Amino acid sequence: MTRLQEQGFVRRVQCEKDARGWNAVLTDTGLARLEEAWPSNLAAVGRHFLDHLEGLDLKKLAAALQNVAT
Repeated sequence: MTRLQEQGFVRRVQCEKDARGWNAVLTDTGLARLEEAWPSNLAAVGRHFLDHLEGLDLKKLAAALQNVAT
């Protein structure tokens, strides 16, 4: 986190709901870097994860992961 902040990709903002915590907020520079990295990152996720799910019901998997996330 410190390195990302030093590079100008994120900034730390105190959490409104919990004064003990901090949130990482993406800066415009960070968003530009994320957009630049997105295609290769998406390809890697497909290659290392999604390509191994052949034959699975991806809609059901997405719903299950959504339940875990919430």
